[in-house]
Amino acid sequence: MSGTIIQEQEQYSCPECNGIEFISDTQRGDVICRNCSIVVDKILEGTHFLDRVDGPDSRMGSPESRRNTVSTSFRVFDANADMRDKFRRLYNAANSSYDAVEENKGRILSILTRLGFSEHGRNDLMFELKKIYAAEKRKGNKVTNIFLVCTALTIKHMKNRGMACSINDIVSIFKESGTKLSSKAVRDYIIESGMSYKNSSAESFIPKYLAQLKSNEVLRQRLENIDRDDDLAYEKLITSIEIIATKLSKIKVKGRKPSVFSVSCLYIATNLVGERYLGEQLISKEEISRFLSVPSTTLREHCRYVMNHLKLNL
Repeated sequence: MSGTIIQEQEQYSCPECNGIEFISDTQRGDVICRNCSIVVDKILEGTHFLDRVDGPDSRMGSPESRRNTVSTSFRVFDANADMRDKFRRLYNAANSSYDAVEENKGRILSILTRLGFSEHGRNDLMFELKKIYAAEKRKGNKVTNIFLVCTALTIKHMKNRGMACSINDIVSIFKESGTKLSSKAVRDYIIESGMSYKNSSAESFIPKYLAQLKSNEVLRQRLENIDRDDDLAYEKLITSIEIIATKLSKIKVKGRKPSVFSVSCLYIATNLVGERYLGEQLISKEEISRFLSVPSTTLREHCRYVMNHLKLNL
């Protein structure tokens, strides 16, 4: 690029780095900041969008864009791809018309659909998310991670609708979609924002964990061995386990995590069925802990509580 170095008067400086030294590009008529390489195009100013056509040295614009009336200053980022992306992000963050919710709407809706939200549920959550985002913008606050707010609202809506969910599970699903989150950050946001919702019940977790147990080949083989002559024996036993576990999950407990308590109920129900038909346990605490990814020490304490309450000895 050919050009000469010029120095502007003190009243004019680069809008990005406040530099006062510029390069005058004689071939294209651009004035370029010597420090950050931003093109400050004084000639092409106007009210219409300018774009490149047929090569880097040609431009397209309406006659209005070349009049003396100045309403918008167009800046063309020509340095390199990395610099263009950098300043585009800076511009979007500072521009009041930038909407992070609309920018990530498709991604958020796909995650909510995967979590089983209906169309009505997705619309409700998106409405609340936009409301929070707009309120923060009016206060002049920057929402650094729109997915953090969305994750907290997802947990709130799922719990209020009686859907089984835990913070770790929801965060892991959001992270699989490429978002940067942590369970601790979501918990902190929920506490700091004062977000309230209904507590999950152990009963709501029974269908979720039972579905995972049904797909486990080890338990399936043990249940099928009980009665090989009956083709429906496996489904009947699973139904019996579900009924017993659901009844056990209704035991009133305080200070116990619903998700782990539901697993303890499934463990006891499965072994009650095994004792009834085989005279032995069908699954151990270590196995169900591994199958359902639940801490074995916590599960052991929950099982002890239920068995003492019912005076069982498994």
